[in-house]
This record gives sequence, structure tokens and C-alpha cells, in this order.
Amino acid sequence: MTETPPAPLTKSVALFEQSATYMVEAVSGLTDEHLTRPTPCADWNLRPLLLHIADAADGLAGLAGTGELSFPTPPRTDDADPVTVAHDRVRRLFDVVESAGRRNALADEQRRWATTAAHAGAIELAAHAWDVYMAVGEDRPIPTELATELLELATSLIDDDSREPRFGPVVSVLPTATPSDRFIAFLGRRPGSGA
Repeated sequence: MTETPPAPLTKSVALFEQSATYMVEAVSGLTDEHLTRPTPCADWNLRPLLLHIADAADGLAGLAGTGELSFPTPPRTDDADPVTVAHDRVRRLFDVVESAGRRNALADEQRRWATTAAHAGAIELAAHAWDVYMAVGEDRPIPTELATELLELATSLIDDDSREPRFGPVVSVLPTATPSDRFIAFLGRRPGSGA
């Protein structure tokens, strides 16, 4: 009797791809004039946020391939074009996750690494894409279906013990809040206020 191979990472990869697409759209129209605008991330304008996105993408690409999450040390601070760097690193992470999702012969350990990278990347990229949109004054909420899935994922992964320092305290929202606002509020951001 032969073993049935584990199911492909289709759902995790699809969720990640939606977040990555939202991120690529967010950064595609940025110019040098935008880089000094404040973001909902405390003490960061767009320049350091974009460099953080690039560092996070590199760290998650490493996680997907090796099971180890490590960020560039020290963090990027002097890249001449942070928009291009962030875009390129997100595209690289997209390729890594998508490639893992196409391979049916992944060992269980590799499947866990790729799934963890896809889930963390989906949350990270969608949240920071929202930050970018807020910084430039565009009202582009996270698409409803994506935000609903991300909120479900985030609430299953992030608890009070693991919240700090990556996320602020949960922000209260009305029961009628959109899925995008509920997801953002769960991560400690104030929907619509940029704070």
C-alpha cells in the first residue's frame, strides 16, 4: 500500500498570493515624495517601513526554504530606492512560496516551513500594505474575502502572550465594522485614523 501524499499548500499559497498582490499594488505608485510621510507604525515614515517590508520578505523566504526565520542584521537603512527594494523582495518571496505550493513532493517538515511562511507573510504583507495606503491617504481597505480569512488566521496564531512587540493591543471596533477594519484593529491599529 502506498501513502497518499499530503495535500498541496494550495489554500495557504492562495491566501499569501492575495496579500502579496495587495502589497505590490500598494507600493507600485509610490514616489520619492511619499517616502517621508508618516505611517500607522509608530516612529516610522514610509522609507523605514518599506525597508522593513523588504527585510521581512527576506526573512520569510529563508523560513520557507530552511525553517529558520532570520532578518538581515542590522536592518536595512540606506538603500537608495526603498520602493524598488521592497517590491523586488516581495516578488522574490512570492516566487519562493508559489514554488513550494507547486511541489507535491515536499517533506512534512518543508511543508510546515512553507505553510508558516505563507501564513506569516499573508498577515505581514496585508497589514503593511494597508499602512502604505493610509500613509498616502488612499482609502483602499483590504479586500473583504482576504480580510475575513486573515482575521481568522490571525486570531488563531496571535494571542496575548505573543502579541508584543510586533502588534499593539487590540483596538475596539463597532460590531458593524468591515472585515478589513476588524483585522487591522486586531493587530492594534485604528481603522481609518492612520494611528
